[in-house]
Amino acid sequence: MKNTPSLALTTSDSADTTDPNASLLSKPEHSQNSKQKSDDLLQSIGFRSMIIFQILAYGSYSILVHLCEKDGAVAFSSTTMNFVLEFTKLIFSFSALFYFSSVNVDVSLSRKQIRSWLKQSLPYSIPGILYFINNNLAVHMQVQMDPASYQILSNFKILTTAILYRIIIKQKLTRRKWFALSLLFFGGLAYSIGTLKNSSYVSKKVTTTSIIMPEMYIRPLGVPMIAVYCIFSGLAGVYNEWILKKHYTESLHLQNIFLYTYGALLNLFPAVASAVAKSGSGHIFNPFDGFSFYTWLIVLTQALNGLFMSVLLHFFRGSFFILRLICISMFHF
Repeated sequence: MKNTPSLALTTSDSADTTDPNASLLSKPEHSQNSKQKSDDLLQSIGFRSMIIFQILAYGSYSILVHLCEKDGAVAFSSTTMNFVLEFTKLIFSFSALFYFSSVNVDVSLSRKQIRSWLKQSLPYSIPGILYFINNNLAVHMQVQMDPASYQILSNFKILTTAILYRIIIKQKLTRRKWFALSLLFFGGLAYSIGTLKNSSYVSKKVTTTSIIMPEMYIRPLGVPMIAVYCIFSGLAGVYNEWILKKHYTESLHLQNIFLYTYGALLNLFPAVASAVAKSGSGHIFNPFDGFSFYTWLIVLTQALNGLFMSVLLHFFRGSFFILRLICISMFHF
């Protein structure tokens, strides 16, 4: 009888002594979980913001190029614009590499290090060439069709991307996805045939304001141009993602430096040659001739678009590139 209270007291004391310890142990776990949740939330918001910005940049590209037209032609040099675009991304990637690198980057590189970097960068020359052709083609084919036609017909690259995904990355798509891609492809094909038949030589309407509002039209040359554009776009996107995933352990900023260096160099030489040719015909040497506010807006939006895309391709696995293109096409239908 005398031991009973003693046992109860002992049990109570032991409970009192263990509860504070348990609560102390649970506090770090709770704070760690809360921090993880907040980090995941911020990451999710960041990725979604990037995708939304890409949709806006993709949708505004054709309109901005048309606003840069003068007398039915693009007023600026496409290679100069793309050089500035690639150089802007290159400067940002260099800055990010130096700022975020945990290892001190040695500026004074030896010949051996330079050769090693050149060898390491060679795989990025292929998407660099493809993007060089495609980005310049995307500018010049704007005069062959109106922005609405461009938005619809450029969705063909979803199908080419899916096929190349299957061939290069061995990425399998479900029957439902193939069916959706087929509907998208044949719908755009029917539209292009009807537009080409009915309004291939429609002239543009000029409003009383300074802004040109084109009717829906597509010229005969626009069909092969959009076909080449979609094939090269899919090939460049799939190959670029394959490289990024294959060298996943490499710094994202270093990968971007390799890619943007090739893009800048490929656009630099024709940009200078174009400016020299114009200066020879009595004009002052000015590579930025024809540049306007809208041209610089294209440079800004497309530079951010390319940087955001590299981040998403680097950190996402699976068929994200296809899903992104489908998302864009849905917003513009």
